[in-house]
Amino acid sequence: MTKLPNIGKPATNALQLLDINTLEQVVEYDEKTLLKLHGVGPKAIRILKEALSENGLTFTGNPTKSASSGVGFAVFCDFDCDNAPKKRIIRDYLVASASGDRAALESVLEESFVWTVPGEFEIKGRDKFIAELVANLQAVSILEVQSLLSHGKEGSAHGTVTNKKGKHVYFSDIFTFQSNKPDAKISKLTSFVVIEN
Repeated sequence: MTKLPNIGKPATNALQLLDINTLEQVVEYDEKTLLKLHGVGPKAIRILKEALSENGLTFTGNPTKSASSGVGFAVFCDFDCDNAPKKRIIRDYLVASASGDRAALESVLEESFVWTVPGEFEIKGRDKFIAELVANLQAVSILEVQSLLSHGKEGSAHGTVTNKKGKHVYFSDIFTFQSNKPDAKISKLTSFVVIEN
């Protein structure tokens, strides 16, 4: 394994947040996504490219693991969801909720959607949920989804959202869909959230 070159402390810290500590791990990601990480700039990417080249490596950009997603922050997730429509819906929900994309949220949530955070609160109605989400939106740097599962009318996901200040929100979401149909919308969501102090 080849250690990361000297790309500066902010860039090194940003990569280490994703457990990227070697050049061999860097090649699993595309440079556009890495550029969206808070602390990683064009100079760090240039240095990484040079080090990769010197070691016979290149950015391969594995589209099933990471993508820029066009939302202004890096998304690390299993993007190989084409044969699992509900996994794709969950992934789209996670990206839309992190970015506050109202249209995308409306496309995956049914009108009578219910969001519960046990021991904290329950919000009934898609429009109320979206309004609450947008009112409390954070500037996101990274959305990392560690697991994404679906089966029948149910699904789950867990991961980490890192804001622009480097603080983490760890989440575990349990989804219930309207029906078993592949294009069913999300009807209920139970979220367990831990916010880093």
